[in-house]
Amino acid sequence: MRPIQKILFMIITSIILISCSNSKYYTVKKGDTLYSISKKKDVPISELKGINNLENNLLYPNQKIYFKPSKNYKGSYHIVRFGDTLYSISKKYDVKVDSLKKINDLNSNILYNGNKIYLGKMVNKKNIDYNSNSIITYKNNSKSSTLKNFGQPLKIMSVTSPYGYRDHPVLGRRILHTGVDLKACINTPVYSPYSGLVIYAGWMNGYGKIIIINNGNNYETRFAHLNRILVKKGQRVTKGKVIAKSGKTGRVTGPHLHYEIRYKKQSMNPMKL
Repeated sequence: MRPIQKILFMIITSIILISCSNSKYYTVKKGDTLYSISKKKDVPISELKGINNLENNLLYPNQKIYFKPSKNYKGSYHIVRFGDTLYSISKKYDVKVDSLKKINDLNSNILYNGNKIYLGKMVNKKNIDYNSNSIITYKNNSKSSTLKNFGQPLKIMSVTSPYGYRDHPVLGRRILHTGVDLKACINTPVYSPYSGLVIYAGWMNGYGKIIIINNGNNYETRFAHLNRILVKKGQRVTKGKVIAKSGKTGRVTGPHLHYEIRYKKQSMNPMKL
């Protein structure tokens, strides 16, 4: 081979190698596994499966395995449930709030129940906080025009004690917690999540200072352990109106807001709405 031919051969080979190294996919060869490709390309197996829509680890020769996300790739997603905030989702999945907003084209921090929040990366299914039941629950409940339009009683929502049976921190026995406890300092503004008629505003055993609002269509909301009550019985309130200031009255160990939603007098789990 002449010197000029050698030089041309080396240049062409280099170009081919460079183009291959920059390829967005890998062609499977006999003996390849997702593990070996993962190590070779430094891409987690879970991400390879997500990008390539693989349901298992089986590969076949000449199969193209993409290891760089396409422009519309958004990874796993979290379904928003009552009490979720961008901050809590950010902490749970170790993704920055700004990244979540950019990935999901969000102009504000407002989230709505049932929304999909893409994470920009693949997450093991067992670590994702949603399941088919929670989706079905939201869809079933959303048939009610009233419930669908409920807002939040606090600007920043953080659940400290969920709905369901628990060992009561004061009584020391296992009883049903008919609402959710939300993190709130003394005198944090409490907002009416939906318009309605105040049917009780005063003291109630266990609840301390409490407001009960009839929201129509058999729905009722309760706000307990308040420090200050800013509305009166018989008063009509609109969605978003400040109705109270949170506190620690009644049977509590510290300040917070106890929030309930009842339908036909039966308590519901606000986190699944």
